[in-house]
Amino acid sequence: MIGLSYLAFFVLYLLIAALLTWFSAKAARRRGIAGWKWGLAALLAMLLLVFWDWIPTLALHHYYCATDGGYTRYKTLAQWDAENPGVAQTLKPSSTTKSIREGTRQRYVLNQRFAWDIHHAQHPLHIRERDERIVDMKTGEVLARYVDFDTDIQVAGLGPRDIRDLKFWLKYKSCETEDGRRTRRLKYEFNNFMYLVQHQREYKK
Repeated sequence: MIGLSYLAFFVLYLLIAALLTWFSAKAARRRGIAGWKWGLAALLAMLLLVFWDWIPTLALHHYYCATDGGYTRYKTLAQWDAENPGVAQTLKPSSTTKSIREGTRQRYVLNQRFAWDIHHAQHPLHIRERDERIVDMKTGEVLARYVDFDTDIQVAGLGPRDIRDLKFWLKYKSCETEDGRRTRRLKYEFNNFMYLVQHQREYKK
């Protein structure tokens, strides 16, 4: 049903654009002006009406991904163990999956010492930032960080909230392209490190 609504919208839009272009060209010829000049201007105006934010969104998303996106491990678990002798042996994975929300931060407690913090931020052109961190709750030190960006375009599931949700070409899911089994490589590495910190052992495939 949503796909049909998209199709109907664009068929109607293209029909209006074609008619406006034709009428503009005809009006120009009646005034002794080359028809293509007004026709082209009308066509560009109709295209910009819908596609004006395509290139800016693409460029800004690429910029955020290139400058701030990705996975960074600031300290290995072995290094943390050396600085905190005997603590790792006392840690047990948390039995709850509930989160604690404070402002823009959502916290999941991994064990008695570590937490998984998720920070959300909104940027221009509906670009969203998701900043995930593995944090030592005692010292506040960040052991690892994964930052990703997407757009909040809603193209499936629920119906469109506004005209922007009809612009499916503005939907960017992640800075990383999915590669099958592991989906996103850097996110996969971050999740593996989080498992290691939570359970104090490697994830067994």
